[in-house]
Parts: sequence; C-alpha cells; structure tokens
Amino acid sequence: MKRNNIFGILVVAIVGITILNFLTVGESTEDYIERLNTERKDKNGFMVSSTSPLKEEDRRNFKGLNYFPINEDYKVTARLTLLEKQRPIFIPSTTGEELKYIPFGYAEFELNGAPQKVLIYQDWEETDPNKLSLMFADETSAFQTYGGGRYIDVMYRNTNAVTIDFNTAYNPYCHFNEEYSCPIPPRENILKIPIEAGEKLYKIE
Repeated sequence: MKRNNIFGILVVAIVGITILNFLTVGESTEDYIERLNTERKDKNGFMVSSTSPLKEEDRRNFKGLNYFPINEDYKVTARLTLLEKQRPIFIPSTTGEELKYIPFGYAEFELNGAPQKVLIYQDWEETDPNKLSLMFADETSAFQTYGGGRYIDVMYRNTNAVTIDFNTAYNPYCHFNEEYSCPIPPRENILKIPIEAGEKLYKIE
C-alpha cells in the first residue's frame, strides 16, 4: 500500500472538520452538532464507496460507523510549543514498517479536570504545511475504541495555539483492513484518561 493510504483519502468533509474548527469561532452548539452529524453521514457514504478501506464483505454488510455522543467539552484549545529542532524520525507501524514523520510541537491543554500534554507530528509526505497529525491512545483503547489508537487532523495557523477536537477522532484504515500500514501512537501520546469522544470500534460485539 502507498504511504498516503495510511490515513487514506477519507472524505473531503473529514478534513473540513478541522479546518472549520478554526474558522467557526462563533459557531453555536446547535450548528456545531449539526455540522459533525453531517460529516459523519458523509463518511458513512464514503465507507461503501469503491475507495473504502473496508473489505468487500464488510462493505456489503456495512450499517454505519459507531461514535460517542458529540460533547463540546472534548473540543479544546491547546497551547502549542514548537520544537526547536524539527527533524524527521521513523515511527513503527502496524505492519512492522517504519513511517517517516516530523515531530512538530507539544500541545498542552486540560481535559477531564487534569492537565494533558501530547506531541503533534507532521507527515513527511503531507503536502499541506499547515496540516498536522495527533496520534493518540487512551483508556478506552482496546475496549470501546480501536486498540491501535486513533488520529485527529490538526490545523496549524502560525499561532501558539491549536484546536484539538476529540469529537473528530477517527480510526486508521488498519482498523478496517490489516493490509494497511498505520503509525502506532508514541508513548507520550498515551493518555491516562478515557477519551469518550469520536469514533468507536467499527464492530461492537
């Protein structure tokens, strides 16, 4: 599989979620919820398309992705501290490959009443210099959510703050099909709290 299939070409709307998070500062709660619900419906449509990561049998039987209820408490503004030396590194993947990323900066915020700190990366092959990636796992991983962690697209706008919306957290393609190679969240991004937001396990027993 090509490296740019790691995150895949989700739906244009999925990328739009994070872009709109920056542009819709005055967005009402009602509009926010409606927007995310629309994006989720659009992604369900993508999952049955010819470019879906689902296996053929799963695509035929697809009934929709599973999500936590939308909760604005999980949309946070984080203080961003850029790394002085942004040098590429290799991150292990689910297939044993090593994928090239650039550690970009630390994002600090408060969630569930406790301070959190994560490292945000830039994909070496990403053509948009403002599009960053947060790969994380939390206490729901392997129980309510995919054990290999989830991802969030983060938009950088040359400021010392970024919006991290955990309601937009999504499963990597390897959750749906083990042929895909997905980066494993680094140790510093394993959160010691449950993130009950965003995408859940695809198949809930």
